Amino acid sequence: MKIIDRTPFYKEKGELSLIDRGKAFMQFGTSWFKEVEAQKSVIAVLGKALDKNFTILVNVIPPGLDARIPLILVGPTGVYVMSVTPLKGMFRAKGDQWGTISGNTFRPAKPNLLTRTERMARAIHVFLQRQGYSDLNGVEAILLSSDPTANIDSMRPIIRVVMRDALERFAVSVAQGRIVMNPESAYDIVNRLLNPPTPAPSNPVEPVGAEAAPAFTETPAPPVPVAEGGTPLLSAVASPRPRRGLTGKQMGLLIGMFVIWCIIVLVFAFIIVRNTNPQLFLLK
Repeated sequence: MKIIDRTPFYKEKGELSLIDRGKAFMQFGTSWFKEVEAQKSVIAVLGKALDKNFTILVNVIPPGLDARIPLILVGPTGVYVMSVTPLKGMFRAKGDQWGTISGNTFRPAKPNLLTRTERMARAIHVFLQRQGYSDLNGVEAILLSSDPTANIDSMRPIIRVVMRDALERFAVSVAQGRIVMNPESAYDIVNRLLNPPTPAPSNPVEPVGAEAAPAFTETPAPPVPVAEGGTPLLSAVASPRPRRGLTGKQMGLLIGMFVIWCIIVLVFAFIIVRNTNPQLFLLK
């Protein structure tokens, strides 16, 4: 399986420096690191069952969309948009409802991983249709759980939900699924998701005798997939997305760092004053 990783801040070998870790923390929050590690564990399992005809795109932003897609798997058996959750505990996926279970009590959880993953898949489907793949039956949306202790009670959810103990079987089912496209088409879809071709600019016929105007063309950006009513399909639903403000934990960390800095400055000031004027500290 080919892997194309566009995860921000990570180096080529999957390393994350201390400075980049701080930047990622300020931009995406603490949960983002767990999601990235969960993605790596899932990719390792998929890679054992899928051959080189399959390509997985990790945290890419297709042109025209404003959010990163966690995982896009493209191969002869189809196109799959997958979200990976590292959450632990008891959950229920019923229809389009997602939440936690405590005893007999169901509490809706945010973000709704079912609707978010389904919207990402629809956005990719619309994007590919506008790229010329109008005969594409659909893009399957899948929610994957990476933690073996998580238990998800699925009751006809709107998307496919796969727990950790079924991840190997899922990978085999993808590899042995019905062939819907040849490897060349799968390769072309990957290229269009990364760098779609732009239409050639038209050359209008100038009237005879007119002065030649300077040639200037502007390549329009690919349109953003929208649902009925004009609402963008990826309006604040894909992960990770930059945070617009500081959370309580981030603000507390900054305040703590400031207090430590003040203490260090006071200690150094005390040492300097004591060394320059020792008589001030002598007992009378």
